[in-house]
Amino acid sequence: MGDITLWKPEPDVLIHQALGKALEEAGELAAILARCLIQGINGSEPKSGKPNRESLWEEIADMEASLQWLREVVNDEFDEARADRKLNGFRRWQQMLEEDARQSAIPDETEQ
Repeated sequence: MGDITLWKPEPDVLIHQALGKALEEAGELAAILARCLIQGINGSEPKSGKPNRESLWEEIADMEASLQWLREVVNDEFDEARADRKLNGFRRWQQMLEEDARQSAIPDETEQ
């Protein structure tokens, strides 16, 4: 078993609040992402009728704002090269998915 360490809350109130706000916004973004998966991005919130797409982009904006504030409060930045590698990986994956979709659309000669 690993060593037990003393866990204490972040003592800097600004960092504590910025971390908390980023977490709150991440939760709200996760909720609308789930709704888009379940209902479709072109669906809408059942009670208010607000389009899921509109809610999604609002929550993405809120998330980006909270992350920018967190970066400012802790006076640090993430590794841009890592972000670029991640984005390039997502784009390669997209190409694979698109190719798979094209292949799935072509009738298999053995099925005829």
